[in-house]
Amino acid sequence: QMGGAIIAGGRKKVHTVWDLGFEQVEEYDATTDQLLLRKVRKEAAAGRPNKWEVEVGEDLQAGGGGGGDELIATSSDQPSIVRLDTKEAFQWRVRNMPYPKETYQVTADDEKNQVVIRTTNKKYFKRIDVPDLNRLGLRVEEGGISIAHANRTLVVSLKKPQKILELEAELRKERKSMKVSKEGDADCKQQ
Repeated sequence: QMGGAIIAGGRKKVHTVWDLGFEQVEEYDATTDQLLLRKVRKEAAAGRPNKWEVEVGEDLQAGGGGGGDELIATSSDQPSIVRLDTKEAFQWRVRNMPYPKETYQVTADDEKNQVVIRTTNKKYFKRIDVPDLNRLGLRVEEGGISIAHANRTLVVSLKKPQKILELEAELRKERKSMKVSKEGDADCKQQ
């Protein structure tokens, strides 16, 4: 399941491939082991890979080789959302949110199992999937949602369920015992 890992630019990069045609790349801070980026892709028809979908963090290397579509930037005053988790919570940062904290309503949609962000002035509405929960068949619990707002950024946190915390602790142990090579090492034989 879990493939190899390399360390490059202060990041531990872990590549995992599942039998179901599902592939995942994660990048962790090499010192703190904090997840900085997770991207996944599923195999498309005829064995061709689909585009990578970023679940956590920002893929600063996205682009390269495409028709330039990836380089279209959002307007600097438009809201943009990035997921950056902590050890205890899934966390989304929505930048360019100028309204006072009491304007934001963040709830759980039980039917669609999503976090929903809306403003009372009807200027912003966003549904957020939590793939980590969906993969394990877990629910978004409204009681686990909290928000903070500062510097035009809304921070939405969702407390991680015990099952997720246990799984992440297990995966941390696996990463620690994993054989790691430095980027550029020539010894990349298949096993």
